[in-house]
Amino acid sequence: MRRLLQSLVYNRKLYDRPQDEWICGRAAEGCPCIYGPGPKGECRATGQCLPAKKGDRWVCTRLISLGAECGPGPRPDGACGCPVPPCRPQRSLRAERGRLVWLVVCLALGLVVLALWGTTRADWSMPGPLTNQHAVSAHRCTDCHVEAPGFTLSAGPRALRIRQHNQLCINCHDLGPHGDSPHGVSASELLDIARTQPKATGARPLALVAAQTVSPSAELACATCHREHRGQDINFKRLSDQQCQVCHQAPFAGFAAGHPEFAGYPYERRTRLQFDHVTHLQKHFTDIRSPAPGPTSCASCHEPAADGRQMLVKGFEQTCASCHAGQIEGAGRADAKGLIFLRLPGFDLETLKAAGADLGEWPEFCEGGLTPFMRWLLEGDDRARAALETLGNQNLSDLKSATPAQKAAAADLLWSIKGLFADLVTQGQPVLLRRLGSPPDGQPARALRTGQFSADVALAAQQAWLPNLLAEVAAHRRGEKIKSTAPPAIQTIAPGKAPTTVAAAPDPDDLLADLPSEAAAPNSGAGLPAATTPPPPPGLEFDPAEDRVAAGGWYRLDDTYTLYYRPGGHEDAFLRAWIDGTAGHPAPTAQKIFSQLSAGNAPGVCMKCHTVDRTAAGTMVNWRAARPAPDVRPFTTFKHTAHFSLMGDQGCATCHTIAAAADYAGSFKANLDPAVFRSNFAPLAKSICSACHQPAQAGESCQLCHNYHTGETHKLRLKSAEFSRGLIAPPKP
Repeated sequence: MRRLLQSLVYNRKLYDRPQDEWICGRAAEGCPCIYGPGPKGECRATGQCLPAKKGDRWVCTRLISLGAECGPGPRPDGACGCPVPPCRPQRSLRAERGRLVWLVVCLALGLVVLALWGTTRADWSMPGPLTNQHAVSAHRCTDCHVEAPGFTLSAGPRALRIRQHNQLCINCHDLGPHGDSPHGVSASELLDIARTQPKATGARPLALVAAQTVSPSAELACATCHREHRGQDINFKRLSDQQCQVCHQAPFAGFAAGHPEFAGYPYERRTRLQFDHVTHLQKHFTDIRSPAPGPTSCASCHEPAADGRQMLVKGFEQTCASCHAGQIEGAGRADAKGLIFLRLPGFDLETLKAAGADLGEWPEFCEGGLTPFMRWLLEGDDRARAALETLGNQNLSDLKSATPAQKAAAADLLWSIKGLFADLVTQGQPVLLRRLGSPPDGQPARALRTGQFSADVALAAQQAWLPNLLAEVAAHRRGEKIKSTAPPAIQTIAPGKAPTTVAAAPDPDDLLADLPSEAAAPNSGAGLPAATTPPPPPGLEFDPAEDRVAAGGWYRLDDTYTLYYRPGGHEDAFLRAWIDGTAGHPAPTAQKIFSQLSAGNAPGVCMKCHTVDRTAAGTMVNWRAARPAPDVRPFTTFKHTAHFSLMGDQGCATCHTIAAAADYAGSFKANLDPAVFRSNFAPLAKSICSACHQPAQAGESCQLCHNYHTGETHKLRLKSAEFSRGLIAPPKP
């Protein structure tokens, strides 16, 4: 059944005209006239109705909603008996929207014309001047902007677009492997940090909620915080506290009221040098027997870094040398000041000879076993390494209970030692370099492990200890039999005495022999004895061997058949190279060398102050105190020089309080983890900082103490746009 859209009964309902441009001025009052405005907006109302003629009579047609048929009724001429004064018609909503649309279209077209052909078209296309840094590096819009694919609200395309924009920034500003992640850390680390943070309890501002909804922290664009095109001198690294609170959802009123208390700040690891402030301040510096007066303030040992942030430890000569230089050089040592490097170990010669071994010459009174250094060098030879494995823990000086295989291995080891000694005499340092192999710390470190070894020192030792060594080793390598003999006794040089050489008496049957002057003189009488040779005049006296290399070097002691190396004071390259090369080496021989060098009474006493860190990255010896890494930015930053004027009479102790009860030394005994420690100083309290850092005083902005980009930023270099796009080749190293 069809239905009319609108009733045609004249007195039931008004006829709506939504398409008309004008509406009656009385429409807002709820009583519009039935005629409506004209096409040009003129009012056409004359009465409340338009009477209709039925037969010879006029009938009132006023609507029922207006009161139905009026009392006066129509006039005789057919005009309405209830005249209506004219109104001011209004434009309809549809007409207003149409006019607005046309206005916007015309304005847009005008702007397009001005942008494309106007004299100021460059001003229309440029959103604003770049900062000085970006104005130099960027030459095209596409250097920093990705062409827009279209407006989208979906998460996937939007996240992809953010990553593309961030990549354009990272092309010049390389902030590490996670440079586009908040604070330069991985997503898993962010999640772990978020789990430890307190949850937000109060209501967050609506603006922050909206900002986080639009830009979630998981996909944070660089341009969210760093806004360009705002002027050449704009510091777009400066952020507001509200920007930080977009992600940090535990809001607080200020630093003094609400900021979390410090947790162990600023001590994040143990010190790299073992220096106990408690014992030095309370014991050593006050000891009247100390060789030098103690420091009068912290500034005697510490100085600010170049950027004024960290406090550095001054050099050894300025801080420690007055008390410890003598200890390093061996002053007051009861034993040898040098380090035993090579020696002739004692062998059970009688047992080896009884087993039929051909040994050649070897001293009978050698004592001691193989030094770790000798064992390292011998392990570089296949035959010697096999002999050492066969011997195991067998005592070389007592082979009576050894197996035949061990006795044969002992003879092989003896010849390997003689071969090593002979090679050192004839070839010198290349033998050491070859036997040491290729260390993981590189070729320069291997060269330092030779300690500038001199082949002449080995030659002098060989001539005194084993005069026939070179001939015997050559014959042995040819496969010849060598008779076992003992070398001649060594004429040692006692300190303070010069060696005396007595000339042999000439053979009286040798007619060519030179007679002494006294023999040429006539005798006083027949049968009188010839005149004796007078003793030579006294010569120069010799100092002890180790004293003759007081500045460091190689020396030997003939009575023990030992070759020593004496350290040359602080920062001895030989000791440092061997400690670095053996600290984390897994070989048992390397660990024995490190144990010998790191002992508390070892020559040089290096490891009395220097520590070893063993982390997931490896094992490292700390030869320097903490230094600020120029390529690493921490999350929390502090500038010491800006606070010097605030120190009181206590100086640095205004903030740094010594923790006398802390077991500082216990952190260095068997522990190699730098994160497990007890600090010499008590952690700082937040109240120390909040006394000044308030809004009306020093300020409490987040960026005063915290960095956003953290971690390694050593590649943070401003490169030209051509270099970033690969149009210019990188410079050659």
